[in-house]
Amino acid sequence: ANRPGPSAFCGVSSSMADEGLINYQLYITGGMLITVFNLALGLLIICHKSIRQQKEYLIYAGCMFFDVFFGLTYLSAGAYRLKIADETILYPNTTKYGCMMTVHNFLFVYITAGAGVLVIVTAIDRFIGVFFPTKYIVLRARYVYFLLFIIFTLPLLGIPVAVLTSYPHRYACDQHAACVLSQAVIYEVYLGLRLARILGSFACVFIYIPISIRIFQNVARTSSVAYMATSQNRRLIRTTVTVILVTVNTICLYVVPDIYLLFNPKTPTFAFYLMNMCKGLVNILIFLVTQKTLRKAIVQTIKSKGSRRSRLVS
Repeated sequence: ANRPGPSAFCGVSSSMADEGLINYQLYITGGMLITVFNLALGLLIICHKSIRQQKEYLIYAGCMFFDVFFGLTYLSAGAYRLKIADETILYPNTTKYGCMMTVHNFLFVYITAGAGVLVIVTAIDRFIGVFFPTKYIVLRARYVYFLLFIIFTLPLLGIPVAVLTSYPHRYACDQHAACVLSQAVIYEVYLGLRLARILGSFACVFIYIPISIRIFQNVARTSSVAYMATSQNRRLIRTTVTVILVTVNTICLYVVPDIYLLFNPKTPTFAFYLMNMCKGLVNILIFLVTQKTLRKAIVQTIKSKGSRRSRLVS
């Protein structure tokens, strides 16, 4: 009868630190920027008919919408922890199951495995595009929709596993109420989520090596000027470079911290979570720098909005 509820706070574990409060505010700010910019860019692609008819841009939009979930994860985590910090001077304890049932940990489970799925699926798409270009050209939009279906639905499988395995721990009030992912799931699930991201990202390396070799071979057969003269080849290389940069960004700011934390689980995680969050910000820059069509669409949209506003004023 005296057992705490599954999501109730029980006791205190440590005092709030100013550094923690700053981190939570950074989570909220960074998460909001990632969410807003990726949502805007993704909708821009979907709303421009000439852009969304290109398969590679639909894949870019999928990456951006995935990063919307990524941004919402950090936004909700920062808001949750800042709320606790505002309500109490000392951090309360809670249960593992209570941690799991927070919005941000549902999202953390989803994006942790999802990042590995995203990079491996986009790498396979690039492999098909480079090694079978004539067949790739005739593939219809349903091919991209199938890839996006895999990207967004496969990571959902981790959520019921995380919930069911944390449920037996619903009465053990031994977790810090900041509720980082490692406190919300059992170790085996935590390890599986991290490994999914690590193995998926490193598997891409073995896919991009033959892709790079094939592109260099194609350029070597003709002069580089002649190869780049066709819009199809320019798009192929531009898309491949973009996806490779996104993958490298994932490995540097996501996978490397993952590997370190696997071997050093007691290390404070806030700095590594901030590195993870920066991945979403860097992805935005990658898309803007490498995609001229996207930049033009942004400028055209701003100009059209400005002209409409001026007509309304006049």
